[in-house]
Amino acid sequence: MEKHILELKNVFVTAETKSGSSTIIQDICFTADKGDRLAIVGESGCGKTMTAMAIFGLLPGNCHAAGKIYLNGKNLLELKPKEMNAFRGKAFAFIPQNGSEFLNPVLKIKYQMFETFKANGINKKRDMLAKATDLLYQVGFENPETILNKYSFQLSGGMAQRVILAIGLSSSPQLVIADEPTRGVDEKNALLFLNRLDESFQNSAVILITHSIDIAERCNKIAVMYAGMIMEYGDAKEILQQPVHPYTQSLIHALPENGFEIYQNPDGIQSETGCPFYAQCPKAKTICAEQIPQLHQIGTVWRRCFFV
Repeated sequence: MEKHILELKNVFVTAETKSGSSTIIQDICFTADKGDRLAIVGESGCGKTMTAMAIFGLLPGNCHAAGKIYLNGKNLLELKPKEMNAFRGKAFAFIPQNGSEFLNPVLKIKYQMFETFKANGINKKRDMLAKATDLLYQVGFENPETILNKYSFQLSGGMAQRVILAIGLSSSPQLVIADEPTRGVDEKNALLFLNRLDESFQNSAVILITHSIDIAERCNKIAVMYAGMIMEYGDAKEILQQPVHPYTQSLIHALPENGFEIYQNPDGIQSETGCPFYAQCPKAKTICAEQIPQLHQIGTVWRRCFFV
């Protein structure tokens, strides 16, 4: 049986609150292989980032993940904390929304890069300096020596994102997850960053969490999330050009004016008894309020709906 770089099977995340247990994401299923670009789209609060945190094992303390998350056939949810830390340092990389906030403002860039190198077994200062210089050059800096001696607050948003990209490159990760990587970055630098991302991680599986249809169109696969569930998943071109699921249709038709900001689930608590999109869906029938539809495959696309 072929092993995917990443495979999620029936992943749930629950949160313990003062009022009891609540489901944050449920029945998440998708795969990512070498060279894949998978966009996870949906409004704020739909569970995109929580899905990424479940993969990385970085959920908040009151949250628990169940199901199966395989990285090259190994279930990450069965790993001990020390084993998971080793995976985070070598097998996958995370690129956050705001590189400036992720970087330490009181350490020069070179020392922050050196910390990552040391975690991967490179300890000689000469070797670390050479590697840092090379990585910054790879992500488009013509003056890497100057950048290495700057602090993060001296960098623009686009420059900080490229530094984060260089740090991610240092371990040659098999899986990269970028969470709204171009938010707050001007259009020109956003395009440059995305091009660098593609060039730098050609052999990796890359997941892009985004609100942007332009970013989603760059991907070969897409997962559309609503209220903690995947509504539609599969070939990006087919889903974006010919959306079939009622929620995906409403999402695409709202662009560009609303930027995916429609039909938000107000409380973040997911449906226990029926389809979460039932109240807004033009195709809804009684069964939709009583049962949660399962993902079913039609050609190259999986859909969660009784009537498509």
